[in-house]
Formats: sequence, structure tokens, C-alpha cells
Amino acid sequence: MSVAPYVVALLFWAGAFWRMSSALWGDHRRRALWGMVVAFAAVWTLKTPLVDHGMDHSGINDLSSVVKHVLAIGGIYSLLSYVLAMYGSQDASSDERYVRVSRAVSRVALKTSVATAAVLVLLFAFAIDRSEPTEHFVTGHAGELGMTAYMTLVYLYMAGASAVAAYQWGSAVRRTTSGLMRVALGLMCASMGLAVLYALLRTAYVFYATAVVPTDRVAELQENITESLSTALFPLLLLGLSVPAARTLVDRVRAFTALSRLWPLWRDLAVAVPEKIMVKPVRTKLGPLSGPVDRIRDVFRPDQPVHDRLARYVTEIRDAIADLQYYAPADLFDRAERYAQLHTADGNSPNGNSPNGNFPGGNSPGGNSPDRNTAAAAEAYWTKAALTHKARGDAPGRIPAPFTSASGGDYDSEVPWLQQVAAHYRDAGAAVRELVTDPQEAAV
Repeated sequence: MSVAPYVVALLFWAGAFWRMSSALWGDHRRRALWGMVVAFAAVWTLKTPLVDHGMDHSGINDLSSVVKHVLAIGGIYSLLSYVLAMYGSQDASSDERYVRVSRAVSRVALKTSVATAAVLVLLFAFAIDRSEPTEHFVTGHAGELGMTAYMTLVYLYMAGASAVAAYQWGSAVRRTTSGLMRVALGLMCASMGLAVLYALLRTAYVFYATAVVPTDRVAELQENITESLSTALFPLLLLGLSVPAARTLVDRVRAFTALSRLWPLWRDLAVAVPEKIMVKPVRTKLGPLSGPVDRIRDVFRPDQPVHDRLARYVTEIRDAIADLQYYAPADLFDRAERYAQLHTADGNSPNGNSPNGNFPGGNSPGGNSPDRNTAAAAEAYWTKAALTHKARGDAPGRIPAPFTSASGGDYDSEVPWLQQVAAHYRDAGAAVRELVTDPQEAAV
């Protein structure tokens, strides 16, 4: 018994589970893609020997064949809908060929799919002799014109839809500048090329079986060839579709990592300057467990997408620091820089880890050089000291104290930079004890 159908079915069901959120909260394109994965997961489940045997002994001969074909039509239509939505949504004035192709096919795709499925059911019910069970649908009905019409319709639909998808993904390979997307699009284009070849070989065999009753050797040869193509094309398609999703997953993991690293800095600032914070931090009363529990709930809260939450952390940290400038002594930043130069000149983060490069925007400008590491430490020490001045009740000054950041100023550089600052912030206790001045000296 072949295990290939079980393996492919399992891969598709795993993909369907992974993309389930797309069906619940995604847009039309993502729902179409999820529908395709579910349809082909069902098709491959029906192709497993155990399920296929059960369906064909349900009292309706060849039932598994028509169910598989109708599900395949639905899966191909969902895939086509995804492809057409991806490459046909440009500006109405666009005259690009791939856009025109998408729009033309979109106008007839749904009607063609529904009509094809309906005709298949009618042909199955009234034009095919199913008085006896068959081991292979095509070979078992060789010579019947009803089978010829039925299977020709299946394979023409498959070939046409696969050719459109192959064209769109092939043309997209030339347009994309991302190496990873080139690989993904290439895999998907190759899978559709195999689908077209599969449909053409099957069509040729159907006509051959209609004209001449095939021998067992010929029937087995074509079955082995076409099933090999089918077994290869679906994993290729699934792998190609999974590459962008895998990249998204990596970006989400990096964003959650950045949130976790920024959380101690953000939380202290949020508690000290609550008026600058849109969503207040969680504050539980669980003794030693409060810190870890609060961190998990703040970082993984479901009410906002992770990248939006990370952008909010960055903005709120900067807004809170701007407020702290009124509580810091005028010379605090100069003294923090001198302290950092004396204690962090080796260019290493206090815990030995560099946070750079853990956000999809790239590394912070300049890398983790000693000068930048010293600047990050100075910013962390100044922030911790300024928080201490505010927490002990120092009156705010009339003008903000000098403060500069070496982050680079844009969002993509701010995230890794603030992670570096947060790494020093966790170990800023000794610096604060030396930097925080007497209350009388802190007055402006």
C-alpha cells in the first residue's frame, strides 16, 4: 500500500490548520488560498487507499471519483481566485498584459467552474455505466463516450486554470526583486507546469482508452507516470505557497522577541508617564510571578497586531523620554556619556548578547561598534536616572534637559537600537547610584 497519498494529505491538512486564521480574519485572497488548501487536503484524503475503498463500497460505484473531481474543481477555482486577485487588482488604467489576462479570466472563472462541476455530476449520473465497480475509473470505463466526455472536461478545466496560474507566477518571477520570492514563485510556477503536463497526458490516455482497450501494462505505465506527476506537483505548490508564510512567521517571531526585550524599558516608562501610554501595562499582584505574568500578557495580548504593538512601544518610549527631559538635570546626559565611556568601552552589551538584526527592518546603522554601544549605554543610563529623579518627586524644570539619541531616527533603525538601549537599561543600577544628584542640585 502506497504511503504517498497519506503523506501529501497530511501536509495539506497541516497547511490548512496553519492558515486557518486566514479564513477567519483574512481578506478575500487569503480565504481563497485557505479554501484551495482545504479542498486539496480533502482530495488527497479521498485518494488514500483506505478512504477510497470505503467510498467505492458505499453502495454507489465510483463515488470517490466524482467527489474527488468536484472537490478538485473547487480547489482549482479557489487557487485561480487567489492568483487572479493577486495580479488583477492594479489600477484600472493599467495596460500590463498580466493584468488584462487576470481581468479577462476573472469574468468567466466562477461561471465556468460551477458549470463544469454541474456537467460532471450529470455525466456521472446519466452517461457512465456504473453497474459494476471498477478499480481505476478511466480504465474501468474504457471505450465509453460518457467517460471520454467526463474526463476530457476535467482535464481541460485543470489544464486551462493551471496554464493561467503558471503564466501569472512565471511573469511575476521576472518582476520581483526578492530572491526568496523568486524561489517561491518559481516553485509554484513549476507545480502548475506539471499540472498542465499531467492534464495533457491524462487527456491523451482518455482518448487512447476510448479508441483501443488498453492493456494492463499500458494502463499501469500511464498510472505510474501521471500519479508521480500528481504526487510531485502538490508538494511543490504547497512548499511555494508556504515560503511567504514562513517569512511572515519569522517576522512575527522577531517582532515578539523585540517586544519582549523592550518590555522592561517600556513598562517602567509607562508607569512613570501614564498619560503618554495608549494601552496601560498589565499590573497583577502575584508576588514574584507578577513580572513574568505581566510580561507575557503585555507582549502577547490579542487586541492588537504584533507589528502595530511594536510600533506603539517605540512611539510611547520616545514620548515618555521627551517628558522625562523636564525632570532630568541639565548636565545628566553629559555625565551619563562619560560614565558609559568608562564602563562600556569594550562595545559589549552587559549580558553579552547583541540585539541587532533581530527585527525584519535590518540591523541598526553602524552595527554594534564600541562607539554605538557606548551611546546606547549612555541613553539607557540617562533614562534610568531621569526616571529616578521623577519617581522621587523632583519638580519639573521649565525647559527640557539636553538629550540626543544615535538611533538613526527612522522606525527600522529605532527597533534594534532601542533593544540595545533596553539591554543596558536592565543593568543600569550602578550607573544610577552615581548619576542621580542631590535634590537641590537637580533643580533647574
